[in-house]
Amino acid sequence: MKNLIPKLAVSGAIMTLSIAASWALPPLLPKLGGMDFKPPKGTRYALENGLVVYLMKDNTLPVIHMTAIIRTGKLYDQKDKIGLGELTAGLLKDGGTLKYKSNDIDDTLEFLGASVESSIANEEARADMFTLKKDLDKVLDIYASVLMEPAFEDDKTALKKAELLEMIRRRNDSPDRAAQREALRAFYGADHPYGWRQEIATVEPLSKADLKAYHANYYKPNNIIIAAAGDFGSEEAFLAKLREKFGGWAKGEVKFPEIPPVKVDGPRRVYFVEKDISQTFIVTLQKGVKRHDPVEFPLSITNEMLGGGLSARLAAEIRSRKGLAYSVYSYFAKKPDFGFINASCGTKPETYSQALSEMLRQFELIKTEAAPDAEVKRAKDSIINSFVFRFPTPFDLISERALYEYYAYPADYLDTYVENMAKVDAKAVLETSQKLFKPADALIFVVGNSKKFDKPLSDFGPVTEWKED
Repeated sequence: MKNLIPKLAVSGAIMTLSIAASWALPPLLPKLGGMDFKPPKGTRYALENGLVVYLMKDNTLPVIHMTAIIRTGKLYDQKDKIGLGELTAGLLKDGGTLKYKSNDIDDTLEFLGASVESSIANEEARADMFTLKKDLDKVLDIYASVLMEPAFEDDKTALKKAELLEMIRRRNDSPDRAAQREALRAFYGADHPYGWRQEIATVEPLSKADLKAYHANYYKPNNIIIAAAGDFGSEEAFLAKLREKFGGWAKGEVKFPEIPPVKVDGPRRVYFVEKDISQTFIVTLQKGVKRHDPVEFPLSITNEMLGGGLSARLAAEIRSRKGLAYSVYSYFAKKPDFGFINASCGTKPETYSQALSEMLRQFELIKTEAAPDAEVKRAKDSIINSFVFRFPTPFDLISERALYEYYAYPADYLDTYVENMAKVDAKAVLETSQKLFKPADALIFVVGNSKKFDKPLSDFGPVTEWKED
C-alpha cells in the first residue's frame, strides 16, 4: 500500500499533464470551403404604365415592407433652387395629400403601428412603407396617395422650409462634417452639382408652385422602381393590389437637366478654414472612378487594406503605432462622372503635419511594391465574408436588387459579386494603386487652429484660405 500511493500520484500527474497538453492543441476541425451564398433573386414585374416592381415573399412575420426608388436627386435641383428636391421629398407625407390631411395620416399610422417616410439623396429619392399584414389595404392607400398626389399644405411647407433654413444656419456646428462637405465643394467646384450646397437665398423663395412642378416632372410611374417583401400571400394577389393603386397613374416624359462633365485634374491644392477648435480635421480627395468601372473590385480590396478598419494600414500606422489620431479611414465613392477617393482623420493640431504626411505616404507606399498575399487575403476575406450580412432581411436583399437596376448595373452584378472579388490578387492591387492613387495631386482640406500647427500648411502646397459661412 505504501508504494501504491506515490504510483497513483505520479500516474495522476502524468494524466493531468497529458490533458493540459491536449487542451493546448488546436481542435481538429474539418476544412471549410469559401462562402457559397447565392442571394435569392425575387421576381421582377413591369406594369403597363412603366412602373417596375420587385417582389420577394417572406412569411417570417405578418408584416410588409416596401420602398419606391424615384429617379431624381439633389443633383437635379436648379442652381437658383438648391434644396427644392429635399423640400419636395420631405413634404410628400408631412404636407398631406389630396385625399388625406397630414394630421390624419400621422394619427392613422401611429394607431396602426405603421410608417410611411420619404427622403432624398444625391442621385435618388425614396419613399418607404411598413405595415402589419392586416392593415395593408389602408396603409397602401395612404402610401399611394403620398406618392401620386401630395398636397403640400401651406403650414407644413412653411414649417419644413424653416427646418431647412435652420439647418443651413447651423451647418458648421460639427466641424468634421463641415470639413467633408466643404472638401467636396472645393474638389468639384461650387458651381458643379456635385459641389452644390443649400443656401438661404436658394431655399427661402421656394413656393408651393415649385414643389408641384418638381413633383409633376419626376414622380411618374415610368420613373420609379418599387421593391417589396413580406407576408403578402401570393405575388399575384399583391401585384393586383399595386395595379389597383398605381395602375391608373399616367406615365409621361421626365425632363432631366444636363449635368456638366467633372474637371478635377490639377496639381496639389490645399484649402484651409481657420477655426478655434481642439482638434484638426483633415480630408484628402483624389480623383476616383465612374460607376460601372470594373476596377471597383480591386479598388475595394485596395481600400480595405488602406483604410477599411483598425487593422488597415492607415489605422495601424497613424492610430495604433504613432498615436496621432483616434479615427482615420479611407473610402471611395462612384458617380456617373468621376467619383472620389477620400482619406480623412481628426488629429491634434500640434502633430497635424505628421498625420497628414503619413496619410499621403501610405498612398505612395502601396504603389511601390506588391502587397503580401496574406494581407490581400485578409482584405478579401473581410469583404467576402461580410457579404451575406448586407442582407439581414429579404427586404434588404430585394431593395438592393432594385437599386442595382436603378443604377443600370448588369443583371448578374449581385450574383457574381463574390466571384469578382475573389479574383483580385496582389498584382491587381498594385496595378490599381499605380493607376488611381496620385497623392501628389490630391486636394487637401483642413479645418483647425493654425496657431497650434507644428508646421505651416504651405509645406504641403499652395494654400487657399476659406471663410466659414
